[in-house]
Amino acid sequence: MNKILIYNRNNFYIFLIFTISFLLKFYYFLNLDSWFDEWNMIYTVDPNISNKLTWERFYGDRGDGFLPEYYPPLNAFLLKFFLKFTNYYTEYARVYSLIFGLLCSLLVYVLANKISGKKCAYISIIIFGLNLFIIWQSNEIRPHSFVLFFSLLNLIFFIKIIEKKNNLFLSISYFLSSVILLSSWPFALTIYFAKTIYILINFKLKNIEYEKILLLFFLILISYILINHDYLIYHLNRTEHYTNLEISFFYSFHFRSFFGSIPMGGLMILLFGVLFLKDLKRNLYSEDNVNILLYVIFSTYFLVIAYSILRAGVISPKYVIFILPLIIIWISHKITLIRIGRELIILIIFSNIVNTYLYFFENPIDRPPIKRVINHISSDGTNLLVMNEGKVFVNAFSNYKSFKDKKLRIVNLRESKIDIDTFWFVCLNNARFAIGDKILPTEEKCKIIEKYDDFKTIETFEIEDFYIKKYSKIN
Repeated sequence: MNKILIYNRNNFYIFLIFTISFLLKFYYFLNLDSWFDEWNMIYTVDPNISNKLTWERFYGDRGDGFLPEYYPPLNAFLLKFFLKFTNYYTEYARVYSLIFGLLCSLLVYVLANKISGKKCAYISIIIFGLNLFIIWQSNEIRPHSFVLFFSLLNLIFFIKIIEKKNNLFLSISYFLSSVILLSSWPFALTIYFAKTIYILINFKLKNIEYEKILLLFFLILISYILINHDYLIYHLNRTEHYTNLEISFFYSFHFRSFFGSIPMGGLMILLFGVLFLKDLKRNLYSEDNVNILLYVIFSTYFLVIAYSILRAGVISPKYVIFILPLIIIWISHKITLIRIGRELIILIIFSNIVNTYLYFFENPIDRPPIKRVINHISSDGTNLLVMNEGKVFVNAFSNYKSFKDKKLRIVNLRESKIDIDTFWFVCLNNARFAIGDKILPTEEKCKIIEKYDDFKTIETFEIEDFYIKKYSKIN
């Protein structure tokens, strides 16, 4: 009877934590707008176009002057498939990412429980569920939550196969999850590298047969190269990127971004450093499964830094998002083993709650308030819009669910055959995600409407990132 009560109580706690995590992510979802990177993804995954055209949009010129995608196309095609069976709305594309972000909490629990036990698992999913960076990235119309999901799943299968080396089902599961992971983001190769080193060191020391596992690793690598041949060739000579290695990186190693603020990032990196140095010998030489986490964490930092120095800057926290839950699990595991562990647990959880409350909407990317614009311009019944924007932005704007529900239309003022008396002119003007906090003069593309002297301004809507005016024809 007592076992049943404990089991039910534990399940209730897990359900409660997952529910809180879901509510936080969903509330953020309801209040979020889109930005440039997402507009490109939405444009690319249009379910109404051919796969060939999707491929061309993914790698070709979208008319925006920006570099093609760094991510492989796997996630884009899966998102396209998802939208084909839902609806081609900007919001629904975000739902796809949100689903994987929510499922990651479950995998964090499974991985932490597998490595350390239930106490560590509870602490891990609380910290992970409250984590601002995870909340933000789970709502991004990008592959980040997808990559995170398969990185966690892959590590779970890896731990299982080193425990049961001759299990065919586990081997196949690990093989498939590895190929999918690597085909989602090439920097997941750092995980692959870390596990290879772990096998060579630990299995050699234990005189354990590891040839079959290394053979599996080799098959995974070959399969990845064959499947992603075109992608790898395309990016073979590419050396440009947007994120250069700066001295400031070595101050926090992304902990500031990973934990949503300077205070929280400072607390967690201090805790990580102290716990690592406190038991340095064990952390360096232990054969425990928990050390797999350290192998992945340090291998990722080393390889990303090396790549940034030798080839192209790829220092961005979202590119290595898969090490964040591993940092959380490792810290959670360590504090369960020390004398003041209970006090530290209370401190960390309380600090995360306060941090989430204070910085919930402090996403480092300022997004144009498209939903507010749509709600305002539709409030008086005017349903015609004129834009002087590229096709990528126009596509994202016109595929908001509220845009379609309100039956708004974007027309070409001069080419339209309908008689236009009143319309809204909407222009993206010095978007903050591109220029930061600088105040710049109105962009020239937003002044084009002033050339239409047969219309007069009857209303101006002042709002961030936009130049918006309502015009009426002069009788």
